[in-house]
Amino acid sequence: MRTLFMRTLFVLTLTLAQSVRVFAGDIYVDNLIGNDTYDGALERPVDSGSGPVQSLRRAMHLARFGDRIVLTREGAVYYDSLSLTGLRHSGTAERPFTIIGNGATISGARAVPPEGWRRSGPDLWMLSLTRKGYYRLMRDGLSLPELRPETNVNPLDALTAGQWTAWRGQVYFRTDGDPPTTQSFSYSADQTGLTLYQVEHVRIVGVTLRDFRFDGLRAQNMCRSVTLEDVNCVNNGHAGIAVSGTSRIEMIGGSLAENGRHSLLVSSPAAANLQDVTTDVEPTVIAPLK
Repeated sequence: MRTLFMRTLFVLTLTLAQSVRVFAGDIYVDNLIGNDTYDGALERPVDSGSGPVQSLRRAMHLARFGDRIVLTREGAVYYDSLSLTGLRHSGTAERPFTIIGNGATISGARAVPPEGWRRSGPDLWMLSLTRKGYYRLMRDGLSLPELRPETNVNPLDALTAGQWTAWRGQVYFRTDGDPPTTQSFSYSADQTGLTLYQVEHVRIVGVTLRDFRFDGLRAQNMCRSVTLEDVNCVNNGHAGIAVSGTSRIEMIGGSLAENGRHSLLVSSPAAANLQDVTTDVEPTVIAPLK
């Protein structure tokens, strides 16, 4: 009964929003020439108040029903994350709420400071991270191979040169040359790249979500008419895409690769439809408990 009531309330609110707000707009984002004091209404700055915003979070703050967020710099990297929630970040079939990536990457990675490493053996180094959970470790922007230990089995003796593992809340890396303090390492710091909750008519185009601790994209619940076009989810700690609750998504093109546990994780009764998507691991479907 509560679910039916919430659904009815959402539809009534959606109808009201359509009648009140007819004119949706574009919000431009440029992390090079943008400024979060701008209004986001123009692709390039023209005065002290008009031009692209710099951060994705500012764009999400400005966004309203049926808007489009346009990442103007082709192939740019944004170290940020996004959350779409409810009516405000929804649209209609004719004017879906849209994020146009233009080939941009949204990354959850952060640099490992040299002082973050501690020697734990002749060629073994340890990294303590404040945010626990799933991990990803990269060097020069490339993911490193992970050794996943069996439960309660110390993996350190089995760790080979160039591998890393998580053990008792710490990350261990066995060197294959110079010590990590002299190299460029990064780790997954942010939790999820794009979170969707109770949204309808959403379209995400031409973006890569990578290097997040948990999921590249998570559709939590009550997400309808969500379409992903040419979206890539790469090297995320838990899943490339996770879909749960009563959410439904469609993915057209793009790829799911090198994610820590799952390429696509669907918790029934949620559903996902993939068309022409490249995956390196078969999707995981979890049936509800009986």
